[in-house]
Amino acid sequence: MRGGGKPSKPAIPGLGPRRAALAWALVVALAVLSTYGPALLDLGLGIVVGLVVLVTLYAWAVRRIIFGGRPISRRNRASYWIGGALLVVGGAHAPDAFLALAGDQGRATIAYASTETGSHGTRYKQCWVELPGGDVERLSRTGPCPAPDGTEHLVVYSPSGLVGPILTSRGGLMWWWAAGFGLAGIAALTTTAVRTVRGPDLPHRPVVRTAQGR
Repeated sequence: MRGGGKPSKPAIPGLGPRRAALAWALVVALAVLSTYGPALLDLGLGIVVGLVVLVTLYAWAVRRIIFGGRPISRRNRASYWIGGALLVVGGAHAPDAFLALAGDQGRATIAYASTETGSHGTRYKQCWVELPGGDVERLSRTGPCPAPDGTEHLVVYSPSGLVGPILTSRGGLMWWWAAGFGLAGIAALTTTAVRTVRGPDLPHRPVVRTAQGR
Protein backbone atom coordinates (compact mmCIF):
# COMPACT_ATOMS: atom_id res chain seq x y z
CA MET A 1 0.00 0.00 0.00
CA ARG A 2 1.00 3.64 -0.43
CA GLY A 3 0.95 6.39 2.12
CA GLY A 4 0.53 5.21 5.70
CA GLY A 5 -0.60 1.72 4.79
CA LYS A 6 0.20 -1.37 6.86
CA PRO A 7 3.33 -3.39 6.04
CA SER A 8 2.72 -6.05 3.47
CA LYS A 9 3.80 -9.66 4.10
CA PRO A 10 4.23 -11.48 0.82
CA ALA A 11 3.14 -15.08 0.83
CA ILE A 12 6.05 -17.49 1.13
CA PRO A 13 5.48 -21.16 0.32
CA GLY A 14 6.07 -23.71 3.07
CA LEU A 15 4.38 -24.74 6.29
CA GLY A 16 4.02 -22.67 9.43
CA PRO A 17 5.86 -23.70 12.62
CA ARG A 18 3.13 -25.94 14.04
CA ARG A 19 2.40 -27.76 10.82
CA ALA A 20 6.10 -28.04 10.04
CA ALA A 21 6.69 -29.62 13.46
CA LEU A 22 3.90 -32.14 12.84
CA ALA A 23 5.23 -32.89 9.35
CA TRP A 24 8.71 -33.46 10.74
CA ALA A 25 7.36 -35.80 13.42
CA LEU A 26 5.74 -37.88 10.67
CA VAL A 27 8.94 -37.81 8.60
CA VAL A 28 11.05 -39.07 11.51
CA ALA A 29 8.51 -41.76 12.42
CA LEU A 30 8.29 -43.01 8.82
CA ALA A 31 12.09 -42.97 8.48
CA VAL A 32 12.48 -45.15 11.58
CA LEU A 33 9.71 -47.57 10.62
CA SER A 34 10.91 -47.94 7.03
CA THR A 35 14.51 -48.70 8.04
CA TYR A 36 13.89 -50.92 11.06
CA GLY A 37 10.60 -52.62 10.16
CA PRO A 38 11.60 -54.39 6.91
CA ALA A 39 15.06 -55.14 8.36
CA LEU A 40 13.39 -57.37 10.95
CA LEU A 41 12.42 -59.71 8.13
CA ASP A 42 15.38 -59.32 5.78
CA LEU A 43 18.47 -57.10 5.94
CA GLY A 44 18.62 -56.53 2.18
CA LEU A 45 14.94 -55.64 2.06
CA GLY A 46 15.42 -53.22 4.96
CA ILE A 47 18.24 -51.39 3.18
CA VAL A 48 16.32 -51.08 -0.11
CA VAL A 49 13.01 -50.03 1.45
CA GLY A 50 14.75 -47.66 3.87
CA LEU A 51 16.65 -45.86 1.12
CA VAL A 52 13.60 -45.60 -1.14
CA VAL A 53 11.47 -44.13 1.66
CA LEU A 54 14.22 -41.71 2.75
CA VAL A 55 14.61 -40.41 -0.80
CA THR A 56 10.84 -40.11 -1.20
CA LEU A 57 10.44 -38.28 2.11
CA TYR A 58 13.21 -35.84 1.21
CA ALA A 59 11.92 -35.11 -2.30
CA TRP A 60 8.23 -34.95 -1.43
CA ALA A 61 7.62 -34.23 2.26
CA VAL A 62 10.68 -32.18 3.18
CA ARG A 63 11.49 -30.29 0.02
CA ARG A 64 8.06 -29.79 -1.54
CA ILE A 65 5.77 -29.56 1.51
CA ILE A 66 7.82 -28.35 4.48
CA PHE A 67 10.12 -26.05 2.47
CA GLY A 68 7.60 -25.30 -0.25
CA GLY A 69 10.00 -26.16 -3.07
CA ARG A 70 12.68 -23.66 -2.00
CA PRO A 71 16.36 -24.62 -1.75
CA ILE A 72 17.45 -26.40 1.44
CA SER A 73 20.64 -25.28 3.13
CA ARG A 74 23.72 -27.47 2.91
CA ARG A 75 23.78 -28.22 6.62
CA ASN A 76 20.14 -29.27 6.62
CA ARG A 77 20.76 -31.57 3.68
CA ALA A 78 23.81 -33.01 5.42
CA SER A 79 22.09 -33.64 8.76
CA TYR A 80 19.06 -35.22 7.06
CA TRP A 81 21.14 -37.69 5.03
CA ILE A 82 23.48 -38.43 7.93
CA GLY A 83 20.44 -39.22 10.06
CA GLY A 84 19.00 -41.45 7.36
CA ALA A 85 22.30 -43.29 6.89
CA LEU A 86 22.59 -43.90 10.64
CA LEU A 87 19.09 -45.42 10.69
CA VAL A 88 19.93 -47.73 7.78
CA VAL A 89 23.11 -48.90 9.54
CA GLY A 90 21.24 -49.41 12.80
CA GLY A 91 18.63 -51.48 11.01
CA ALA A 92 21.29 -54.11 10.32
CA HIS A 93 20.79 -55.33 13.89
CA ALA A 94 17.08 -54.64 14.26
CA PRO A 95 16.44 -58.39 14.84
CA ASP A 96 18.85 -58.32 17.78
CA ALA A 97 16.91 -55.47 19.38
CA PHE A 98 13.58 -57.24 18.84
CA LEU A 99 14.82 -60.53 20.27
CA ALA A 100 16.41 -58.76 23.24
CA LEU A 101 12.94 -57.45 24.12
CA ALA A 102 10.64 -60.31 23.09
CA GLY A 103 12.83 -63.36 22.46
CA ASP A 104 13.43 -66.59 24.39
CA GLN A 105 16.75 -68.31 24.89
CA GLY A 106 17.19 -72.05 24.44
CA ARG A 107 19.18 -74.69 22.62
CA ALA A 108 18.68 -75.27 18.92
CA THR A 109 19.94 -78.04 16.65
CA ILE A 110 21.46 -77.14 13.32
CA ALA A 111 19.20 -78.83 10.77
CA TYR A 112 20.69 -78.15 7.33
CA ALA A 113 22.02 -75.50 4.97
CA SER A 114 20.26 -74.60 1.73
CA THR A 115 21.26 -72.66 -1.35
CA GLU A 116 18.78 -69.88 -2.07
CA THR A 117 18.39 -67.54 -5.04
CA GLY A 118 17.85 -63.85 -4.41
CA SER A 119 15.61 -61.45 -6.31
CA HIS A 120 18.47 -60.46 -8.63
CA GLY A 121 19.60 -64.01 -9.31
CA THR A 122 22.30 -63.99 -6.64
CA ARG A 123 22.80 -67.34 -4.95
CA TYR A 124 23.57 -67.51 -1.25
CA LYS A 125 23.74 -69.97 1.63
CA GLN A 126 21.03 -70.09 4.29
CA CYS A 127 21.21 -72.03 7.53
CA TRP A 128 18.14 -73.68 9.07
CA VAL A 129 17.86 -74.74 12.72
CA GLU A 130 15.42 -76.77 14.79
CA LEU A 131 14.15 -74.72 17.71
CA PRO A 132 13.35 -76.07 21.20
CA GLY A 133 9.67 -76.42 20.27
CA GLY A 134 10.45 -78.54 17.21
CA ASP A 135 9.89 -75.88 14.53
CA VAL A 136 12.54 -75.55 11.84
CA GLU A 137 13.29 -71.93 10.94
CA ARG A 138 15.99 -70.16 8.99
CA LEU A 139 18.42 -67.88 10.75
CA SER A 140 17.77 -64.16 10.49
CA ARG A 141 21.08 -63.69 8.65
CA THR A 142 22.32 -65.48 5.58
CA GLY A 143 25.47 -67.55 5.39
CA PRO A 144 26.61 -71.13 5.93
CA CYS A 145 25.89 -72.96 9.16
CA PRO A 146 28.56 -72.39 11.82
CA ALA A 147 28.76 -76.12 12.66
CA PRO A 148 27.83 -79.51 11.15
CA ASP A 149 24.23 -80.71 11.01
CA GLY A 150 22.98 -82.07 14.32
CA THR A 151 25.17 -79.78 16.43
CA GLU A 152 23.46 -78.06 19.35
CA HIS A 153 23.90 -74.35 19.79
CA LEU A 154 22.53 -71.60 22.03
CA VAL A 155 19.80 -69.67 20.27
CA VAL A 156 17.60 -66.66 20.90
CA TYR A 157 14.34 -66.93 18.99
CA SER A 158 10.90 -65.38 18.68
CA PRO A 159 8.11 -67.67 19.95
CA SER A 160 5.76 -65.99 17.46
CA GLY A 161 8.12 -66.67 14.56
CA LEU A 162 8.03 -63.02 13.50
CA VAL A 163 11.82 -62.69 13.48
CA GLY A 164 14.32 -65.37 12.52
CA PRO A 165 16.44 -66.85 15.32
CA ILE A 166 20.05 -65.87 16.06
CA LEU A 167 22.61 -68.41 17.22
CA THR A 168 23.88 -66.67 20.34
CA SER A 169 22.98 -66.04 23.96
CA ARG A 170 20.97 -63.06 25.15
CA GLY A 171 24.21 -61.42 26.18
CA GLY A 172 25.59 -61.83 22.66
CA LEU A 173 22.77 -59.93 20.95
CA MET A 174 23.96 -56.69 19.39
CA TRP A 175 20.87 -54.73 20.42
CA TRP A 176 23.08 -51.80 21.43
CA TRP A 177 24.09 -51.39 17.77
CA ALA A 178 20.49 -50.91 16.69
CA ALA A 179 19.72 -48.67 19.66
CA GLY A 180 22.85 -46.53 19.35
CA PHE A 181 22.69 -45.89 15.62
CA GLY A 182 18.93 -45.49 15.80
CA LEU A 183 19.10 -42.82 18.51
CA ALA A 184 21.91 -41.04 16.67
CA GLY A 185 19.88 -41.06 13.47
CA ILE A 186 16.79 -39.72 15.24
CA ALA A 187 18.93 -37.01 16.86
CA ALA A 188 20.30 -35.90 13.46
CA LEU A 189 16.82 -35.75 11.92
CA THR A 190 15.46 -33.94 14.97
CA THR A 191 18.27 -31.40 14.72
CA THR A 192 17.24 -30.73 11.13
CA ALA A 193 13.63 -30.35 12.23
CA VAL A 194 14.46 -27.91 15.05
CA ARG A 195 16.53 -25.73 12.75
CA THR A 196 13.63 -25.76 10.31
CA VAL A 197 10.89 -24.97 12.81
CA ARG A 198 12.57 -22.69 15.36
CA GLY A 199 16.11 -21.91 14.26
CA PRO A 200 17.76 -19.57 11.76
CA ASP A 201 16.87 -21.90 8.89
CA LEU A 202 13.15 -21.31 9.35
CA PRO A 203 11.87 -21.70 5.77
CA HIS A 204 8.59 -19.90 6.27
CA ARG A 205 9.93 -16.78 8.03
CA PRO A 206 7.89 -13.90 6.59
CA VAL A 207 9.72 -11.12 4.80
CA VAL A 208 8.23 -7.81 5.87
CA ARG A 209 8.33 -4.97 3.44
CA THR A 210 7.28 -1.55 4.55
CA ALA A 211 5.47 0.66 2.12
CA GLN A 212 7.16 3.88 1.19
CA GLY A 213 5.24 7.06 1.39
CA ARG A 214 5.06 9.53 -1.44
